[in-house]
Amino acid sequence: MGFNQLLFLWTAVFPIAVLLYYFFRKKYAKQPVSSTLFWQEVMRETKASPYLQHLQRNALFYLQMIAMILLVFALLQPFWKTKALAGEQIVFVVDTSATMEVETENESTLFEEHKKQMRELAESLSGKPLTIITTGNEPIVVVRAETNIDQIKSEIEKLEVSYEEENMSKSLDFAQSFFQHKATSVYIFTDVLDRKELPLQYENVSWNIEGLTSEVANLSMKRFGATKTNTGISALIQLENQSDKEQITELSIANEQKNLLKENVTIPPNETITLSFDELAESTFLKASLSAKDGYALDNTMTVFMQDQLSKVFIDSGLHSLVRTAFQAMDIEVSSVPTEQIGLLAEEGIVVTNQFGLLDQLDRPHLFIGRNDVNALEVNGAVQTTEHPLFSFANLSDIYVSGVYPAIQGYTTIATVGDVPFMQVSPRGDIVVLADIQMTDWPLHPSFPLFMWSVKEQLSAGNTYLGTFTPNERKPQSLGSAVSEWEIYTLDDSYQYSIENGGAFIAPKKPGLYVLRSNDVEKNFAVSLSQKEKEIVKGETYKVSGEQVEMSENYSQHSFVPYILLLLLLLFVIEWEVQRRRGFTS
Repeated sequence: MGFNQLLFLWTAVFPIAVLLYYFFRKKYAKQPVSSTLFWQEVMRETKASPYLQHLQRNALFYLQMIAMILLVFALLQPFWKTKALAGEQIVFVVDTSATMEVETENESTLFEEHKKQMRELAESLSGKPLTIITTGNEPIVVVRAETNIDQIKSEIEKLEVSYEEENMSKSLDFAQSFFQHKATSVYIFTDVLDRKELPLQYENVSWNIEGLTSEVANLSMKRFGATKTNTGISALIQLENQSDKEQITELSIANEQKNLLKENVTIPPNETITLSFDELAESTFLKASLSAKDGYALDNTMTVFMQDQLSKVFIDSGLHSLVRTAFQAMDIEVSSVPTEQIGLLAEEGIVVTNQFGLLDQLDRPHLFIGRNDVNALEVNGAVQTTEHPLFSFANLSDIYVSGVYPAIQGYTTIATVGDVPFMQVSPRGDIVVLADIQMTDWPLHPSFPLFMWSVKEQLSAGNTYLGTFTPNERKPQSLGSAVSEWEIYTLDDSYQYSIENGGAFIAPKKPGLYVLRSNDVEKNFAVSLSQKEKEIVKGETYKVSGEQVEMSENYSQHSFVPYILLLLLLLFVIEWEVQRRRGFTS
């Protein structure tokens, strides 16, 4: 408690003067009067206690003295202090990555501990504006310069773990846009953050880091892969012990029907081991699990789909070099193969050629650009396309085509030049472009590499497996026409959300296996934690300023004056009532 205006202490002379006045006021001697006029009043006086008699006779005096003392007290402007957050504004940077699900010593997750701390800090805002930013690939402003405590607490309660990498450097860069040359206190709620990562060039900014301060003995499944062989399925698993003690755990591998194996595994402290298993039963997918009772369960399970993935593209060297350039522009692995060796390829991959005679020799769908068995015909007209996944990102309406090869009977036409077929798809899935690249200006348009990328996605594994994504990952997918609606489900048919009207594909946030459905079409994909989110490291809680100097605690003042004024008002009412009952002339 303190006083802001000790200068007004001199006003204490007023209650002292009133006190002296009562000492020197005129006094009257008691005189018995032989009359029954005041008998009833005398009887009431005799029944009252001596203390009450004293108060009754001197009530006005005490009320006036208390009022005078309170007035003096109010002039001194008394206040009490509570701990407050330093700075003109406050910024919370909240880590929502998967590692926030680690359990602490209080048997709750680190994220819940952080939310509790945020609620407590919100009580100490003292009217200062608060901004809350969540981390991720795209930092999000949850609350901007908010002063309403109830609204702030409500938004804090709604915060959830997003399971993606925190990208703290990007989040800190984003947070700097809110400083605006104001004294700012930034609170970062994360697991571990090195002081070197903080932008300490701001002299008016203090940094308060709330990290993971307890040790966590974590067992992590770093990698899990499987491939089909002649004798079944071979699996490879990498396990890591992130503690200082040897750990023994049970490893199990299961498919969609049953457990395929269970094995006790011993992992030395701070070591990584690799295990291999052969001749596993044929399966649609495999799920590996650790029965470890550690403080972080998210990295104890991994799942893989058993799908053939063709990641390599073999291009006929006789084709125009721009075909190869288009694939390379989309970061696709490409190999150039001499024309005479195209039919002799033993390695699995997507073949791009114009050797139409190889169609029956290739055991899976491929891309044909042009034809070497017939002559081209001159055409004139605009390119028109049907609703097909290959054109989800590639718009061909503005390209020029001077000639095309004759169409193939029995193939489905998906693009035309005027009324003449330009692109076709075979019954088994081969994609045929009925023109040489030299016959078009297509390479000059952005749709050219985008179409080649869609071809790779279409031909890879029959396009039934989208691949593995990290939580909330945004990745372009050739899903279909712009009017198609796709729905995402878990393997147990739990609906997640829909992708409508050609919307961008965003992976779910929780790791696991999912199915993308549209009518009778299904595409499988997996969501897995990034390797960074499988490492649990002990952090620390610390405070630094822009000059790396630890800041002292800050307090806010709360005045007693409003409460004193309310009490004075009550005293004035009581005093008026005393005067009224006694009579103002007495």
